[in-house]
Amino acid sequence: MFYILKASLFKLFRDRTFQVTAIIGVVLAGFMALIGVLSKTLTGEGTFLSSFSLANGFGLTVPINLIVFTVGEFTYGTVRNKIIAGFSKRKIYAGLFLTGLVFTFLLVTVYVGVSLIIATSIGGFDGSKIGGASFILTYIAFAIVTYAFTTALSVFVATLIRNIGGSISIVIILLVMISLSPLFVFMSDPENMAKVGLEHWSSWVNPVQMIGFYTNDVIRIIAKFAPGVNFYSLSPTMIISGLVTPLYWATILYVIGSLSFEYSDVK
Repeated sequence: MFYILKASLFKLFRDRTFQVTAIIGVVLAGFMALIGVLSKTLTGEGTFLSSFSLANGFGLTVPINLIVFTVGEFTYGTVRNKIIAGFSKRKIYAGLFLTGLVFTFLLVTVYVGVSLIIATSIGGFDGSKIGGASFILTYIAFAIVTYAFTTALSVFVATLIRNIGGSISIVIILLVMISLSPLFVFMSDPENMAKVGLEHWSSWVNPVQMIGFYTNDVIRIIAKFAPGVNFYSLSPTMIISGLVTPLYWATILYVIGSLSFEYSDVK
């Protein structure tokens, strides 16, 4: 297992897809900061919330390029060679998933880090506006488990279909739909939903509920219906659902993906 992961990570850092995506992340971070400066809306805390978005910008770039990398492992015969060498399919799938996690978290860290540095140096950062350290740390935890789910989904679809175009289409459509669903949920009955807040039952079903809520302007839209509600004050229920839901979906996808890969043919 260690050998598989070591070989995969070595290939990852030499892969053009990974390198180009990292460069795109830096360029895009600078471009978004420029837009923020021109529109006079650039702040460190606003950038912190929005930079983790899955439904637009760099958030969609990561799974797209992860799929390209994963499918390439089949296309170029890397997976087949590992099977011939005697490695079990379960270990190979685990290696693909762990490599995918490194791929995802490194790229997201680069983009968020560069975005935050630029935004903070220009627009400042006032953590008290978004609930202080407790909310910031919780939100980072939400982002970690959410992108773990995204990785599990991307690797699952890529290894199941093994076609770049088809895999990207499925994953992107799913991510956009579930990322925007908090907006649809709250807008279906904004006055009542504003009172319920994030403790809606959908938070136990939607793996990206928390990130989707804070990165897709849902707060701004429903704030007029609940001007006195502090959406940065998280209850224990909100924290638990925000952490548990992405993790159990990631686990389900990993288990199903590993089993389906074990009993599939690799040409």
